Amino acid sequence: MSPTPEKPYFALQFEKTGAIVGLHNIRSGKCVLMPNPKNMKTLYALPAPLYRPGAPLRVLSGRLLGDGSLQYCQLTLQSLCAAEIRKVTVAVQPLDKDGRPLGLELPHRYLTKAARDDCFGDKELLTLPLDGAAAFRVRVLRVDFAEGEAWQNDGALSPMPAQPSLEESYGDNELAEQFRIRYGRDCKRSLLATEDLWLCTCEAVNRESEASCHRCHRVRSALENVSADALRDESESRARKEPLRLAESKRENRALVKKLLLGAAIVLPILILILGLLTAVPRELERKNVYEGAQWLAGVGEFDAAREAFASLGEYRDSQEMAGVGLDYMHASELMLRAQQDDPSALQMAGHTRADLDDSNSAATLLYEAAQKEFEALGDYRNSAELAQQCAEGLEAGRKALVQASYDRAAALLEAGQLSAARQAYLALGAEEEAKEPAYRKAQALTAFIQRYNIRGVYAQLSMEPGDMNLFSMSKDTALTLGSQSVADLLASCGQDPVDLQLEDAPAAGMVPLDQAVIALIGTLGDYRDSAALLSSIADATDYTHEFFTLCENGDIYGAYEWLLRYEGNFESRDAWLHDLETYMPYCASWNLYLGDSTVIPLTLGRDGSCMSFRSRVLLQNGVATLRLTDSSGEYSVDLYADQGADRFSNVVDDSAHYLVVITNSGHLSYLRYRSGGKLVSSCEYEPVQ
Repeated sequence: MSPTPEKPYFALQFEKTGAIVGLHNIRSGKCVLMPNPKNMKTLYALPAPLYRPGAPLRVLSGRLLGDGSLQYCQLTLQSLCAAEIRKVTVAVQPLDKDGRPLGLELPHRYLTKAARDDCFGDKELLTLPLDGAAAFRVRVLRVDFAEGEAWQNDGALSPMPAQPSLEESYGDNELAEQFRIRYGRDCKRSLLATEDLWLCTCEAVNRESEASCHRCHRVRSALENVSADALRDESESRARKEPLRLAESKRENRALVKKLLLGAAIVLPILILILGLLTAVPRELERKNVYEGAQWLAGVGEFDAAREAFASLGEYRDSQEMAGVGLDYMHASELMLRAQQDDPSALQMAGHTRADLDDSNSAATLLYEAAQKEFEALGDYRNSAELAQQCAEGLEAGRKALVQASYDRAAALLEAGQLSAARQAYLALGAEEEAKEPAYRKAQALTAFIQRYNIRGVYAQLSMEPGDMNLFSMSKDTALTLGSQSVADLLASCGQDPVDLQLEDAPAAGMVPLDQAVIALIGTLGDYRDSAALLSSIADATDYTHEFFTLCENGDIYGAYEWLLRYEGNFESRDAWLHDLETYMPYCASWNLYLGDSTVIPLTLGRDGSCMSFRSRVLLQNGVATLRLTDSSGEYSVDLYADQGADRFSNVVDDSAHYLVVITNSGHLSYLRYRSGGKLVSSCEYEPVQ
């Protein structure tokens, strides 16, 4: 037996920054250096972020690195979905300098816990087994989520267009600055729509179905409709007012106050400064400086500090008014201005946080609502009543915009095939009529399936509740009979709603035949659109007895009899039909004259002649049995009639020509002619051709 090798002992080797640079084997004294991207040369970088429509993430960046001996690939991935990503499988294809594949495609798996917007993967290096790579391409093969679901796609990723900065978009730094003044300092770039995404001005990536940014909650339609002319007017107005504002007070004292106030982080240092000024300069100058300082505090949003400063001045100028309703008016005006800009950074002024933003509340609506209440509390102070009305109008417009955005989201869900989610979204809006459309589309698709395929043996349990599974069941034999394409069509009929197919000999409890499940779904729609026509289509498509009645109508009594014997489904009055078919079977044959007057049968259409032979069959339709006699050429025929179930056929031409046909006990066909009153004129008898 070979001796058990000694277990090696390892120690990690760190650099000064704390990063691991090597693994040291204490027994052998050898140290294996770990690859460090900082010491490598970048040989190639992806030109832009890569994305594929519908993908839950994008490749934010990628580099080909080399340290002189080996080559590595380093990727940075970014999650674009709300569900937590746990595992991502990618495939990297090294390329030579001419862009041709170099070696095999290399799979790599990332383990993570990435929420939306999180980036990951940049700490891992994928070692390339071959050197000489000049570039690479990458595919995302599979994404696994925390809830157990997965996304798969073998398609290629495409570069995303660059998102221009505000300065690049407007070609004017002043317009870009005015954009930020109106919409917020975190606005860096112009809105960009690409594929099924749109990139907000805050650089967050949103889905096409999202009407507002998931990060900053700015409304997309508002950002798309920004007027450059309006920005220019606002910028020019700001530029004109700036010199006037700077010239309103004494430069030296104001510059000193501003410098001290701008450096203050809390209100207390500002108050200490004001008290210091009161004791450092003449009384009148002190009060003037404090007044101007209070105005500046109010101008930068420090209303509580400004109120204290105004209150400390007593009866100086309008300090008492400013300490009360004046500052309240300024506060309400600032809220209104920020509401017009839909600025979420001002929510704290109204006692809200970003957590209060949802589908029913935007920054604009919350700020307008707060401003309206404050203006209404001011009564007839200045133009408060007029501004309160403007806030009310802005609030109503904002709410309408939110409702429209919700309708747009519901419509986007509907078009994306998320039928149950779309229905729920419409119901949340109180749009009960629109909420019927998703169910109608599912019913319409399933009706088309029923019309196309024989669904006997297919069962279902359908739902229009978000998250509920739509279940289908059939036996393996039924699935094989229908074919793989039919199974794919069946599952696709539910759009993107959860769906599952169970191959079972017997359906589970709660499942009903597919046509009954669809009829029940249509029943929830009332008279919506052509629901009645859908019901009629299902009834026609599932009438499996149609073939039988067609055979009866065409006179194929033997074929109808065999069909009914084989049919395993429910058939109304089966025994009565079998009896009738057995009654009429003897009438379906070919006949030769046995004896009697061969001219009784008028097969010559008015011409005198003998009828030596003919064929006969019985046609059953609408409760009437028609005995049709046809000559050998098929050119002429004679019909006699009976109520279905009767075994005698007759026809009345006129008072002198009453015809009767019966099958005798000997199996012969007897054809008789009577006058009115029942007097027999002539007759003949035919025997069946063996």
